[in-house]
Amino acid sequence: MSDVEFDRLKGDLAAIRSAMGLHLPFGRGTLAVGILLTATATVAAVVSLLVEQNSLQQALPAAAMVAGMVGLFLRSRRSPGLDREVVAQIAVSICIYGVVWVAASGYMIAGIAGPAISSFRTAALDACSVGLLFGFTLILVRSAIKSRLRHYCLGLAVSTLLAGMLLPVFDWHYSYPLAHCLMAVGYLTSVLIQSAQLREAAACNAAD
Repeated sequence: MSDVEFDRLKGDLAAIRSAMGLHLPFGRGTLAVGILLTATATVAAVVSLLVEQNSLQQALPAAAMVAGMVGLFLRSRRSPGLDREVVAQIAVSICIYGVVWVAASGYMIAGIAGPAISSFRTAALDACSVGLLFGFTLILVRSAIKSRLRHYCLGLAVSTLLAGMLLPVFDWHYSYPLAHCLMAVGYLTSVLIQSAQLREAAACNAAD
């Protein structure tokens, strides 16, 4: 067997193992990042409840979350040998947090400006927020179905789906605390999914 054929066989075997879930690009370090994001989102939710001013409620927790996740993303970019799927996961986590935060902002703006604008515009603003959340929910579910390596997207989809259902129900004063709580739920669900995948892969490798 030539070196070219051997290298191609190794590549095919790696692809098969990845598709079967026997090889995963993430490890315990990725789970630790997910737990850190969960804790940060929880703290942001508490801060949102304690701060009475709308501007501070909007700015402080959002700035802490965005700065923390951007820092994690930049650090991952500098880490040598880090799989692209792990970098993509951090990037998607940042993106989905932004989506939920924008939707919560939409509900808050509609609640504050409701008396000053027409009911049609208020309804349109709410509809855009719902459409944004459910649209990204479909994107996340589709991505998770296409690849086992992206099953963590189902956890993030929990955040967008619950936000789409609960934000219109709760009072707009609780939009930001609720958004942070739902992101914490999504991050924690992603950690649980990836933890189960790691246990499954370890069991398969032990059986081999």
